Amino acid sequence: MIMQPDYNILVIGMGNIGKFLMPGYRQLLGDRMNTQVFGVRNDPDKVAELQKQVPFPVSAGNTEQLLREKKPDIVIVATPPKTIPVVAETQLKPYFEEARQKGWNLPDIYTFGPTPAPQMYLDLLGEDVNVAKFLPCMADEKQGVPLQKLGAGFVVFGRPFPEDRKARALEFSDMFSQSFVVDQDESLVGLSSKITTYTIADCVCAIADGLEEAGREVEVKDLASCWRAVYRRHAGLNGEGMYPCSEADVPEDIRPFVEKMSVAWYEGILRYVLSVGCREELARGFHGANFEVFALAAQLADRPELEADMARRATKGGVTEKGVSTFRQYFTEPLKKAAADWVKGTLNESFFDTAEGIAYTIDMTVNRHAYRLANR
Repeated sequence: MIMQPDYNILVIGMGNIGKFLMPGYRQLLGDRMNTQVFGVRNDPDKVAELQKQVPFPVSAGNTEQLLREKKPDIVIVATPPKTIPVVAETQLKPYFEEARQKGWNLPDIYTFGPTPAPQMYLDLLGEDVNVAKFLPCMADEKQGVPLQKLGAGFVVFGRPFPEDRKARALEFSDMFSQSFVVDQDESLVGLSSKITTYTIADCVCAIADGLEEAGREVEVKDLASCWRAVYRRHAGLNGEGMYPCSEADVPEDIRPFVEKMSVAWYEGILRYVLSVGCREELARGFHGANFEVFALAAQLADRPELEADMARRATKGGVTEKGVSTFRQYFTEPLKKAAADWVKGTLNESFFDTAEGIAYTIDMTVNRHAYRLANR
């Protein structure tokens, strides 16, 4: 704990994100989490169900009351992105104005979702507000492997925090991600590259289907193991990382196909990130972290788990859905055919140039979609 756990946390929009963040509450508050975290949501219908899933109180429709009674030191805004400005205007702004008048400490705001940027809060609530935007990795632990510690997460500070509060925010973020402090534009570039990297699961599934059509059966997890081992060699990383992987998990004659695809996918995404002006050291850092974690996730999960995870993440109209749907519309069938053609010995080598270009294009598509959602 960076700071003494003698404060309250209010979670506005208590739901899936609020539940996901529970390890962070425990990290900051320890055993006091049960009595010093308060969840609130608009819809009363799901309160009883949620209360069974969390150890702290959950209520509905009483945000203003909780703000005044609990005077939280952290307010977590976990509502859908489109409703965040309304929450800030109607619920936070009156409280912040009252807090200043009465000399109460202003809470730090932890906001989740690609948009709006932290600057929205500063413009609306005042330049003296500490606000940080978080985009966690959102990987889950699998087979005892803490994937959430491996993948990249992004933190955007609206203004410089006091050192102890900055350290607390990063301590919170580190529970869910390998944290990268970035600006708003870098966070959206990082997010789009992460989502494009997330399609590694689609890649290895399509390759498995194409190989099967050509009479060769290779398990998805073995393709992912080879894919990941190739990436680690390509990136100059030593050893097997957090979990064993090997190019030898795939038959020798198929390995070159997986190798070329893994490298093409890595380089295509990286090229787009660099093309928009992202610092190379930063780009290689977060892109490498995500490439590793999503290859490992595909290695550790069976195919039904991968499909269920993709369905769970792909919020309708959101950036993840855009990345997955673009892949499936334009590249699933060509990749299946390419894998089958490789077995037959008829695949043109230029396919891998196309694959690199597709990775670049999906990243670009998702990034531009993120800006459209932000009305920019």
